[in-house]
Amino acid sequence: MSDSSVIELTKGTSREPKMVEESTGDHYQNLAATRRLDWLLVALLGLAIQAIWLWLLTQPTYMDAFYYTTNGQQIANGQGFTEMIVWQYLDNPEGLPTPSHTYWMPLPSILAAAGYLIIDDFSGAQLIFWLLGGLLPLLAYEISHQLGGPRWQRWVTAIFVAIGGFYAPFLIQPSTFAPFAWAGGLCLLALGLASVPGNHSDSNSSAADSRNDRRHFIWWLVAGLAAGLAHLTRADGLLLFLVGIIIWILAMRERHSIRNSFFWLMLFITGYLLIMGWWFFRNWLVIGSPLSSAGTQSIFLTTYDDLFAFGRTISFEEFINWGWANILRSRLDALWTATQTMIAVPGLIFLVPFIIIAYLRFIRQRFTRLLLLPATIFALATMIILVVLFSFPAMRGSLFHSSIALWPWTMALAVAGIGYSVDWAAARLPHWQPERAKRLFSVLFIVIGLVLTIAVANGKLTPLDDPETIEALRHDLPDSAVVMYGSPPAFYYYTGIPSVSVPNEPPEILLEAADQYEATHLVLDENHPLPLNDLYYGLLEHPRLILEKTIGPIQLYRILEAT
Repeated sequence: MSDSSVIELTKGTSREPKMVEESTGDHYQNLAATRRLDWLLVALLGLAIQAIWLWLLTQPTYMDAFYYTTNGQQIANGQGFTEMIVWQYLDNPEGLPTPSHTYWMPLPSILAAAGYLIIDDFSGAQLIFWLLGGLLPLLAYEISHQLGGPRWQRWVTAIFVAIGGFYAPFLIQPSTFAPFAWAGGLCLLALGLASVPGNHSDSNSSAADSRNDRRHFIWWLVAGLAAGLAHLTRADGLLLFLVGIIIWILAMRERHSIRNSFFWLMLFITGYLLIMGWWFFRNWLVIGSPLSSAGTQSIFLTTYDDLFAFGRTISFEEFINWGWANILRSRLDALWTATQTMIAVPGLIFLVPFIIIAYLRFIRQRFTRLLLLPATIFALATMIILVVLFSFPAMRGSLFHSSIALWPWTMALAVAGIGYSVDWAAARLPHWQPERAKRLFSVLFIVIGLVLTIAVANGKLTPLDDPETIEALRHDLPDSAVVMYGSPPAFYYYTGIPSVSVPNEPPEILLEAADQYEATHLVLDENHPLPLNDLYYGLLEHPRLILEKTIGPIQLYRILEAT
């Protein structure tokens, strides 16, 4: 029997209600104090673990992180949202410098810039990401609490999220992982709490209605703000805004006041626009539309490498001419990759059965079913939209990035599933001590999760672009150089030399790009675009491309001006 039931049953006596209410009040005060202590300890644990990654990672390790880091430097140095690199040509940038973040969203660079203003080196760029990654276990702890998890479940959930799994080497870098985990995970939690009808059992129904209204006002506004932050972090963060609209429509039947329902919708939209409105306005001034069309062109890719096409628009007609057999095959490949990603990454492989067990239990209960509904819709929408519409980006990492919004949720479900599984086994094995078994299995799975994290992190600490090789190339370049390179943000980060991507085109079209962006040098390696195979392997020579230096598989060409 709950404490509130005890109070109701004792009403009408002379002394007992007061004693029970005082006892209940003390109990809740103790619980609140314990929860605050847990928050502090969980935060310290998460920050300590992320401090290890802060120490291990002294530079970005992949192109996205280089991009957000270099643009963070640009913003911190007063250059605004401009960049001295071009990494894709779908939005046809006119030249250097060019408006930044026309494909990727700006929040990670803004956070990196804020850190650079505090500490003027890469550790400064990491600073806010260390805080976000370190404090992420708090969100997981709270999700477990809202799902009704006892204290040990909340702690184990927080520890799993702190360990990081497949996300661990990326949280501390300037990238979308940490901010999207917070914005996406919080938006889903706020939408869940906003959609849960209030408790009208209070004897003073008008007071209860007032409290419930205030609670809904807050959660819808928080959901809108978080959806805005998610979209400002990643383009597919827009899905969270759409999830919010769907949740509002589904929750309309629960409302006692249509006026309040529309007011809550306005709060959600207002919160979203408070974050995204200025960015829509900036884009309108710079590129003539609220959002760039470059991202939507990736719907019609027939190969991922065409993301780096130059001088041509990726069109629906070209996509259809590719053939329905190829289209279907690419979608099936994307579905297979997405399924593996969802099992391995937010499911941490071995915890998937426990996630399923807990989910099937929770959806039988009205409160937890409504609480999980936004996360369910988001997971399904992300899978469907990325697989069907953005197949090639999904296979190359988009789903990996987006899935981190579900990470605190899947770990809360996994730990709850461990508890349910032990209870099921203990009911059939009388010699089992369920509470002790839950803790033992939790420790065992934490150790497995830690080993898996270390295993997958091995090799992720080394940059994809060797700084020593880039430095060796730098000695042969004049200060006025503009270099065509496979990862322009990395080259610019190490050298400060403007850089543009090597287009997925044959040499003649490559030279057209070189002329437009005044490129003076070309760097090719074994990962060069397929149309440049003959050039790279010496089967083709071009009078404007002069091979000047070879460092292992790296070739440096000087680009002569057109005559």
